[in-house]
Amino acid sequence: MVHRHPLRPVVVLTLAWALLPSPYAHAGAHRSRPVRTGQTACWDSAGNSISCAGTGQDGELRRGDPRSYFDPGNGTIRDKRTSLSWEKLSNDGSIHDKDNTYDWDEAFAKIDDLNTAAFAGFTDWRLPNETELETILNRGTYFPSVSAEFNTACPNGCTVLTCSCTLSAIDEIAWSSTTYVKTPSSAWLVNFYDGTAYTDPKTTAHHVRAVRGGS
Repeated sequence: MVHRHPLRPVVVLTLAWALLPSPYAHAGAHRSRPVRTGQTACWDSAGNSISCAGTGQDGELRRGDPRSYFDPGNGTIRDKRTSLSWEKLSNDGSIHDKDNTYDWDEAFAKIDDLNTAAFAGFTDWRLPNETELETILNRGTYFPSVSAEFNTACPNGCTVLTCSCTLSAIDEIAWSSTTYVKTPSSAWLVNFYDGTAYTDPKTTAHHVRAVRGGS
C-alpha cells in the first residue's frame, strides 16, 4: 500500500520559493541621493543673515549625501559619492592649465588628446554632461563655488600632481557635453565662479574639466 504525504509537495515548494531570489532583495541597493548643496547659513528675503533654526531653509536641513572626495595622487580627484573621477587643473601651461579655453568642438579634441596620452593611466575620459558638472558645485561658497579639493593653492608652475586649481574669476565657465535642445547650436555650461548654469553658442571659448567613470 502506498502512503501519500500530501504536505510534502507544499513543503518542497515552500522551500524552493524561499531559495529563489526575492525581486525586492536588492531594492534600494543602488539608490542614489542628491549631494548636499554645501549651504550651512540662512538669510531672510532682504538678504540679511539670520539663524537657521526653524526656517526650513537649505542651510538648516542640509539634505542629501555629504561630499566625499579622494586624491589618488595621479592628477585626478575622485568623488566617492558618484564614483566620478575628475581631471585636476594646473597652472603650468600644459593641457591641464586652468587658463586654457576651447570652443565646443575643441573641447572634445582636448578629451581625445587626454585619451591618446592615457592621462592618469586611463583612456576613457569624456566631456561631462551638465548634471555631472553641477555635482561638484558648492553653493555654500563662491568666487569660486567649489569645495576645497578643487581649489588648493595654485602657484605658478604647479602641476596636476602638486595643486588643484579653479579660477576665482567671472569667466571660470566649463563646457558640458549637453546640447541646449531649444537652440542646438548652443550647449550648457556651469559657472564655477558663482555657481550658476546657463547656455552659450558652441563657437564661444570656455574652460574644460574632463571626467571619467560613474554609472
